[in-house]
Amino acid sequence: MKTTLTLTAAAAAVLALSIQRAPEAQAQAAGKITGKISFKGTLPEPIKIRMSADPRCLQANPNGTERKQIDVSGGGLANVIVSIKTPVKGTAAPLTTPVILDQQGCMYAPPALALMVNQPLKIRNSDETLHNVHPRPVVNAGFNIGQPRKGMESEKKFDKAETIFPVSCDVHPWMRSYIAVFDHPYFAVTKADGTFEIGNVPPGEYEVQAEHPTLKIMTGKAVVKSGGTGTVEITFTGK
Repeated sequence: MKTTLTLTAAAAAVLALSIQRAPEAQAQAAGKITGKISFKGTLPEPIKIRMSADPRCLQANPNGTERKQIDVSGGGLANVIVSIKTPVKGTAAPLTTPVILDQQGCMYAPPALALMVNQPLKIRNSDETLHNVHPRPVVNAGFNIGQPRKGMESEKKFDKAETIFPVSCDVHPWMRSYIAVFDHPYFAVTKADGTFEIGNVPPGEYEVQAEHPTLKIMTGKAVVKSGGTGTVEITFTGK
């Protein structure tokens, strides 16, 4: 009789432990979304830039330079801000690593960037000339800061989500970059070949949005399974 009771208690303990571990076994691992943003159509002519107004800029670019309104390589479209439009379940940790906006050769680098609400934006002057950084948001508070010396850095934050807005330099009107701010960390900017990767995405089916500074917004679908990779390809078209 004692043996039977002992075995029954042991079995109950094993059963309770298995029930306790069941949610752990069912936990789903985060995955990622990868893809490529492409462009088909006639490209507009690059904007020619002459820098004779500033001797330091002219020294860095004696033959001038150009800014591509639509930057395509091998069909892939660069500088597209890709994000998950579908609300993601759970609470994501804030991003704290600074995103850098540099001024190199009297041009902004990169031409487009994205960050999370309250993620630091580190603004750097790598030129031997005066720049002023003048973003023009609609929802967030704007600012206009001067950086007269090489090596100067300033740090700013945006406290609200906002779609793409421009950043200019009032000293050098040809300088232009674009910023988007998100209330989640599920975004990326396409590389020169149009590819991107959004990491740490919970399993689910998502609408993915692609936004370019001079083109209309496009969307696609991606499905992420536990620990897997969802893929999406989106093509912008021109005239």
